[in-house]
Amino acid sequence: MREFELTNVKITSDFWKNYLKLIKEETIPYQLQVLKDDIAVDVQAERKDDSLPAGKSHAIENFKIAAGLSEGEHFGWFFQDSDVYKWIESVGVILQSQPDADLEIQADEVIDIIEKAQENDGYLDTYFQLKYPKLKYRQLYFSHELYCAGHLIEAAIAYDKATGKGKLLTVAKRFVDNIAEHFGYEDNQIQGADGHQEIELALVKLYDYTGDDRYLRLAQFFIDVRGKDVDFYQKEVDANLAEGLSDDNPIIDLEYLQAYAQPQNQKHAVGHAVRMLYMATGMAKVVSRDFDSDLYQACLEIWDDIVKRKMYVTGGVGSTVHGEAFVGPYDLPNDTMYCETCAAIALLYFAYEMFQISPKAEYIDVMERVLYNGILSGAAIDGKHFFYVNPLEVDVDSCHHNPGKGHVKTQRPDWLGCACCPPNFARTIGSIGRYIYLESGSGIYLNLYIASQLQGADFTLEQKTNFPYGNTVDIIYHGPQKSLYLQEPYWAEELVVDCERAHILQKEEHRVKVFLEDGAHLILHFKQSILGIICNPEVRENIGKIAIQKGPFIYCAQSVQNADLKYYRIDPKLIGQSYFEEMEENFKECVNLKIPCQKVECWQKETLYQFDIENTNVLSELVLIPYYLWGNQGETDMQVWFPMVRRNTT
Repeated sequence: MREFELTNVKITSDFWKNYLKLIKEETIPYQLQVLKDDIAVDVQAERKDDSLPAGKSHAIENFKIAAGLSEGEHFGWFFQDSDVYKWIESVGVILQSQPDADLEIQADEVIDIIEKAQENDGYLDTYFQLKYPKLKYRQLYFSHELYCAGHLIEAAIAYDKATGKGKLLTVAKRFVDNIAEHFGYEDNQIQGADGHQEIELALVKLYDYTGDDRYLRLAQFFIDVRGKDVDFYQKEVDANLAEGLSDDNPIIDLEYLQAYAQPQNQKHAVGHAVRMLYMATGMAKVVSRDFDSDLYQACLEIWDDIVKRKMYVTGGVGSTVHGEAFVGPYDLPNDTMYCETCAAIALLYFAYEMFQISPKAEYIDVMERVLYNGILSGAAIDGKHFFYVNPLEVDVDSCHHNPGKGHVKTQRPDWLGCACCPPNFARTIGSIGRYIYLESGSGIYLNLYIASQLQGADFTLEQKTNFPYGNTVDIIYHGPQKSLYLQEPYWAEELVVDCERAHILQKEEHRVKVFLEDGAHLILHFKQSILGIICNPEVRENIGKIAIQKGPFIYCAQSVQNADLKYYRIDPKLIGQSYFEEMEENFKECVNLKIPCQKVECWQKETLYQFDIENTNVLSELVLIPYYLWGNQGETDMQVWFPMVRRNTT
């Protein structure tokens, strides 16, 4: 399949235009100020741990020190360089659709500093340059050197596409040359991979952009070598100890690193969620360009393990703070989970790559689920506050007093000591146009219903729709005869396609194939009913509970609108009586969803336990909002899953 450039896709959707405007005008300038330490912000550690960096970013200052432009010491995480690279990539994707000379100047200044920080042999990693120069490429179990290199590559490609300025791309290529010199299967090379995957998928992007086969082969090496020698990381540690280079002697967790077996032999999603999904994305990218049946089978099995047993209803993944990791099947706690914003983003990437190998509707369903819920929740509506962890249930008092919930923030911080998520959010949402359309031969895949204009090599296609709120999509096509593949969303009811100068060729499960002539006009109609979601009973936390969805949005309730939130019970039979009402504050087109329900009133609050008695419930009303909007109205309890009304059975 062929991906369209962002310059070929013009977003006209009010919903997504607002986000692109927010990222350009608020998020990107704000993030630059934070990265330069130009403003005082509350930089919090991502979880309760006094050893974690907090207080400031210092990320650009690290580059200035490495470049000899400032004096001082490295501050922050050892992967802090990647925050700057992702910021540049955010700028690059925004400039491709919204040119801005001032923003370009700001990015050029940062790129100049990065270029000066690079060593003569191409190496570039401020943590090791400033703190441990003798340990370059010798602590791969944690170093993130190649992870940072991957984000440098992605930033360089995005910025070169936007501006044609190749300086950062030259820096990236020089770093890759240095990596290629040190890593490989030759006797004098390192036969291991970075503890945090990212270089793999970035190298495939560099191959796509340059056509240089060396980059694809290097990506394949890093995938193949992981887990080939399960003792590789321990040998690294032992060698450093023996040579007196480091006294670090960690316990190596091979599952956390996805290094317990070679990727083509892995069947389950285990370990650190972001690492797992970046690796899976890299695997899928390689498969789609140089097919490997074993690697593809591993992708399929990892995919099934995630979406059938380990994915939250919001598209979030990663069930535990311990290792920010996947755990066993159906273990999906709502209040202690992790659901890192970066992990949701990584699932989007994996789904997108899997679709390009085999265009199954299920991949687009997951993309849509995670976009409108698990990713958008990562940032506040002001574009300047961010979640690292995205819970499905918050009890404010419990979060303040239970150390097991120290990672669950009740409000989005200004910034995070581990700031991978804020610029990741900006670069991903800034490139939303990438995911709407794909081309395969004479066929166009319309994946997401987002009002937009697509300019192909010999055709134009336009979507006019108020989705995600509206129930119709107007599609106008001009060009030679082509096939159009329309996604039928998993939540849609009664999808009807009216055609003019076009006709339906085939209806499949969740897919409609349409033959287009020049001047074709299609109108899609569908219902967005209010749906009650129940969970597989293997997920113990959700037994007897229900969640609410309308269209792509999962809904939640906050205590801001609902006093004593725990006391509400939803009656599935009353969901159809729900209605909408304008929301408070600055929530754009969104509306409150009000559901008739029951509320427990009989409990004597001073009593911890009572004998089994019949609850006295009173009729009430539960106010819900789209999940991604929670936490924008101050500190509040929040729930996605609600107990259902108990009914007597005879």
